[in-house]
Amino acid sequence: MQQKKRIFLINSFIQKKGRRNFSERGSMVLEASMVLPLFIFFIIFLIYVVQMTLYSTALQTTASDTVKMVSSHMYPVALAVEKDSSEESEGDSKQKGSWTIPKLSLTDWAAQYTDSLPTPLNQWMKDAVSRADEPLQDLKTQVSEAALDPVIKPILKPFMEDSILNYDRIHVSNIKVPNLKTRTDPYFAIEVSYEMPWKIPLLNKKIVLQAKAQERLWIGQTDEDSSDGLGGHDGTPSVVLEILEKPNPAIVGQRTKVRAKIAPNSTANLSVFYKSGSSTAKYLGEQQADAEGYIEWEWFVGTNTTPGTWPFVVTTAEGERSEVMFTVIKR
Repeated sequence: MQQKKRIFLINSFIQKKGRRNFSERGSMVLEASMVLPLFIFFIIFLIYVVQMTLYSTALQTTASDTVKMVSSHMYPVALAVEKDSSEESEGDSKQKGSWTIPKLSLTDWAAQYTDSLPTPLNQWMKDAVSRADEPLQDLKTQVSEAALDPVIKPILKPFMEDSILNYDRIHVSNIKVPNLKTRTDPYFAIEVSYEMPWKIPLLNKKIVLQAKAQERLWIGQTDEDSSDGLGGHDGTPSVVLEILEKPNPAIVGQRTKVRAKIAPNSTANLSVFYKSGSSTAKYLGEQQADAEGYIEWEWFVGTNTTPGTWPFVVTTAEGERSEVMFTVIKR
């Protein structure tokens, strides 16, 4: 009798222990099912960060190499701008009876100089030499992606890492072109964007990387320092264009404003460029500053405006020009 009772107690103890072990195994499975998705999301996030770093580095390298190549080979274009004045001085010397040794023409020399450049940069530089700085100045009026991409994107291609970047996903969002005649701001800059091949999980929003590079032109001595003084070469006060306020951000379907400071009682023109091109909104265009030089534009952002980052350009009557990027969002 005692032996049967002992066996019953042992069996009941084993059953209780088995139920407890099963309960512990069930709790571990539950914890694992809760932690595993978070762990997977963390691993995916790390993969995203690493890949975005690779894309961003490759995009910045492409922009920097392109700007360096263009800036370091801009010297023939600078000589072409000075060609007229040099020809006039040579004509005066010939009239005086002086004789000089014939020199290689600028076009021939530039052709030899640019042959070592990658395509299509060599042809672009040759056109700039033959037409002075007209191709550069033409870019100033092309500040939308639709206009800049066909001109600048082929120049980026030789410096692009094909194993990482996709040529069709690169877009030129802004460009800074120097004025080789005045030589007061001898810098060439490119701002590019790259649309990532994936979107933000759950939010389904695009991921766009941006990179900007700027380089001083290799054209010798310039009047860069003189532009920062109180006046010009003739002693007249220099006109300073300063952007005081910009849309931060502009909201679709609402009014927005730009404020600037220019010469007192002077005029300036504001142009806004969206994806579709130049905006035709009311109250844009030319305005006159007050006695203290303050000027502002206030316009309505249309309901069909595409959200994104777009430029606006302020140009004074004296020729000063400023390009600023602003963001448009939809609420």
